[in-house]
Amino acid sequence: MYSVTIFCAIFICSSFALSISKENDIKVIVDVIQSFNKPSDVISNLCWINTTKKKLTISLNEANNPRSIKFVSVLLDNDLVYPEKIIFLIDVSCKETKEFLNEAASRKYFGRPHRWFIINRPANEVRVPLEIDNMHMLPDSEVYVMQLINNSYGINLIYKIQPNREWIIENYGNWSTENGLTISSHAKEALVMRRRNLARASIVTSMVISDNGTFADLEVLHYKQIDSVAKISYHQLTPLYEFMNASREFVITDQWGYRVNGTWHGMVGHLADGTAEIAGAVLFITKERMPLIEYMSHPMASSIKFLFREPPLSYQNNLYLLPFQASVWCCIGSFVVILIIAVYISAYWEAKKVAHEKHKGDDTTVLVPTIGDVTVFVMCAISQQGSTVELKGMLGRFIILILFLVFLFLYTAYSASIVVLLQASSNQIRTLTDLLNSKLELGVEDTPYNRYWFMNEKEPIRRAIYEKKIAPSGSKPKFFDVTEGILQLQKKPFAFNCNLGVAYKVMERYFYEHEKCGLQEISYLQDSNPWQAVKKGSPYREIFKIGLLRNGEFGLNDRTNRIMLSKKPVCSVRGGSFVSVSLVDCYPILLLLLYGMILGVVLLLVEILHYRKILNTRPCGIGNSQRLLVDTIPRSELSDKMQEAEVF
Repeated sequence: MYSVTIFCAIFICSSFALSISKENDIKVIVDVIQSFNKPSDVISNLCWINTTKKKLTISLNEANNPRSIKFVSVLLDNDLVYPEKIIFLIDVSCKETKEFLNEAASRKYFGRPHRWFIINRPANEVRVPLEIDNMHMLPDSEVYVMQLINNSYGINLIYKIQPNREWIIENYGNWSTENGLTISSHAKEALVMRRRNLARASIVTSMVISDNGTFADLEVLHYKQIDSVAKISYHQLTPLYEFMNASREFVITDQWGYRVNGTWHGMVGHLADGTAEIAGAVLFITKERMPLIEYMSHPMASSIKFLFREPPLSYQNNLYLLPFQASVWCCIGSFVVILIIAVYISAYWEAKKVAHEKHKGDDTTVLVPTIGDVTVFVMCAISQQGSTVELKGMLGRFIILILFLVFLFLYTAYSASIVVLLQASSNQIRTLTDLLNSKLELGVEDTPYNRYWFMNEKEPIRRAIYEKKIAPSGSKPKFFDVTEGILQLQKKPFAFNCNLGVAYKVMERYFYEHEKCGLQEISYLQDSNPWQAVKKGSPYREIFKIGLLRNGEFGLNDRTNRIMLSKKPVCSVRGGSFVSVSLVDCYPILLLLLYGMILGVVLLLVEILHYRKILNTRPCGIGNSQRLLVDTIPRSELSDKMQEAEVF
């Protein structure tokens, strides 16, 4: 009887102590969740009795910022609609905890944005529960471990720098019945800044290198134009690794990364399969890459565009129509018609007036009143060539004076405008369509990404540029080294698609000052801004993000860009050289000359055929007109002429 009484007393005391312990556990849980000061939905896997679970639910609902709680035994996807709000609550003393943790680890729930609150055994056990010892809780995890130590509770944050490293334990705070929750000053600092020290852990970087000598030239930078993107990214990422106190390990590839037969290759492939954590070269944003990688920052001000010098105006327009506006040309045409009519009337009047005067009628310098002769006379005046015939009367001479004087001024203005236009450049190439329809030759910098984008472009205009201008059928595709492309740009009308910062760097070396004027840019890629990327779901993502933003804010990226890249040169001596007239400038005139020669030959043939037709239709012997002429000659003169003919 006595032993039974003692057992009951012990059971009652232990139950009372357990009840008090659970009540304290509930208070600690509520206070810690309250300290987060952000929305939280608790998903718990607890083996507590229903009464204790009910107390926990009531305590969370009565908190200053009410929280919801759901008790589950199995993880369901519909429980994680808003993962950033979720807090997993477990007790390692429960039997089903191990299975629950394994399921969460397989789904990668220990990384951001999920949070965990683990109730550990009392202090006589290890500070890190054995149930999670072999799990990967890396720097992006947020795992709180609550442990009873004497009469107070210690709340710690635990994580590993890398899976093979030791646990790092951070003190978040302590809880006691007298003081409640006391958060340590260290825990008030941002989580990312507390964990940025990776203790020289090795971070794998995937780097794109196309030249064998690039790796040795990363530091010395003797050849900045070769693999410039890789060298720029190398120097921009160096401060990031110092910020993280990490070491670098490289994996080398010659491709940025594209999907071939459903498999990703190159740098994107390294990030997708986990071989690398961060890209060693900036890359473009595409829809296909979004599920595989995350874009962090935009460290380079440079972009990929077509670069060209403004071509001569004759490449886009007929120079010989530009000196006058359309209204002026219409006025000149009307004036020419009026002059032809006026000259014809004047010539006809003079011919009629002198028809009875024999000595004047035989004058060959008088303009014959025919439309053809008058038109040729006016054309001679327009071209300032003069004429062998003229009008003799006062009115006719006045018309000739007006005719030659007006066209002298027009000829002078026209010639002066042509001289200016021959030295002018065209600014009409503004779009890819203009570039396609222009007479410019096109070339592309020989890089893996350029070859991929140009060869796989589906948009009609861009596809036509590649097929008609860059890789026409039967010819070698026009991919050049950046120096070779810039030299071609210097020598002839040529558009070169390249990294502008590197291209301007080469221009500084080879171009004269006047050759830096009139530079134009047209973007070929729909988004030509390159971005720094990391592996999707990388445990160091937030550290990378803070470090990369810090590089930009401190001007470290800008410093590297100034060393490696150049800005668009300033045009200071426009017009410093004289450009010789080319065959393209003279093309319309040569074409007019050719058409005129062809028309002249055609008219000559027509005249010959017409003359032969007249001869063939004329009767044999003396015609009627000849007989009439003989009858009008006096007999004495006729006999004399016949005698002369016989002597001859």
